[in-house]
Amino acid sequence: MAAGNDALDVLKQINTKLDTLIALAARAATAPAPQNPWNGPAYVPTGQGTPPPVASDYDLDGPYGDPEVKAKSPRDWTGPSMQGKHFSECPAEYLDLVADRLLYFAAQNAADTDPEAQKKARYNRLDAGRAKGWAARIRAGYTPPTAKNFNEEPEPAADPFAPF
Repeated sequence: MAAGNDALDVLKQINTKLDTLIALAARAATAPAPQNPWNGPAYVPTGQGTPPPVASDYDLDGPYGDPEVKAKSPRDWTGPSMQGKHFSECPAEYLDLVADRLLYFAAQNAADTDPEAQKKARYNRLDAGRAKGWAARIRAGYTPPTAKNFNEEPEPAADPFAPF
């Protein structure tokens, strides 16, 4: 009967371990899970981030930094129409009104849950920042280059093999 007692002892040990595991599981279900300080909360990517309120010089000098005005003039603008001109060719006051209007439309699109509307909101914020950046440049004394500068022939480079 020694074998039967051994089996009974093994079953009692299993029962004790199961009771311990059940107690630990019940305590873990009621207690909050410990946080790993190095991981923090999960990061959910939401796009490329929020554009800055005023575009940098790097952005303004880039390929998309001087957009063309395609919409009608803002309702508070009393000067001539700037439709068809680039931001660099517009007065600073006009660009301030354009930036305000673009930010208004960005807020309207951001309220929509459609991904395309979210994309439009981002591009409106980018263009509003560019309008503010060009307004700041123009107030600081920037003048757009004339067409003559673009059409001039560059001076020929010196011949490196020519004698002194």
